[in-house]
Amino acid sequence: MKKIFLGIFLFSSVIFADTINILAAANLSKVLEEIKQDFLLTHKNHQINISYLSSGKAYAQIKNNAPIDLFVSADLAYPQKLFEEKLSTQPQIYAQGILVLWSKTNKIDSLQDLLDQNIKNIALPNPELAPYGRAAKEVLEKTHLYKSLESKISQATSISQAHQWVESKNAQAGFGALSLIDKKDSEVSFIIIDAHLYTPIKQALVITNIGKEKSLAKEFATFILNSQELFKKYGYLAP
Repeated sequence: MKKIFLGIFLFSSVIFADTINILAAANLSKVLEEIKQDFLLTHKNHQINISYLSSGKAYAQIKNNAPIDLFVSADLAYPQKLFEEKLSTQPQIYAQGILVLWSKTNKIDSLQDLLDQNIKNIALPNPELAPYGRAAKEVLEKTHLYKSLESKISQATSISQAHQWVESKNAQAGFGALSLIDKKDSEVSFIIIDAHLYTPIKQALVITNIGKEKSLAKEFATFILNSQELFKKYGYLAP
């Protein structure tokens, strides 16, 4: 009899497991996976599907009624737009991003190194879609380097694509997030960009109208907001 009840209980647990779909900024691909695994340790049988892309593309998909429960952005602007359009809850800031310049082919000591003739391609996430790309362009404009480097700049659709170009050495340098830098890689050379040169990258999340009625979406959003030690570990600042 005990075995029968146990079987019914396990079957019911699987039947009533919840699933949520998340769109997240590409710079979060490492930290959010660890946060997800930690969360699932105490939420077994639930499913969390995460797709990583630029925040601008994620915003567009949600606005076009994609079945998304939670949006974890690389900025505050896109979540704020969704809120103002009555498509989500009010944004909550979970971390602040750190912009870096890095290379696997050249030693990077300063922004001036980008003028080196050996650096022919500079990877920069599309400023229209990716908040880190917007910050990078702001840096180059404030330091009066943008016009001199414009012919070298290759715009990537997301920060992950820009990262891949530098990782594969197709670009000799690139702007990215500290959270994606492999500090154990001996080939990697990088500098942290002076935070005074760009508008703070305040990263926020929202629960969409689709996810508002799902307790799992609310619980996971709260878990993200409370994961400050992990964000610090991966190279983010506190909100």
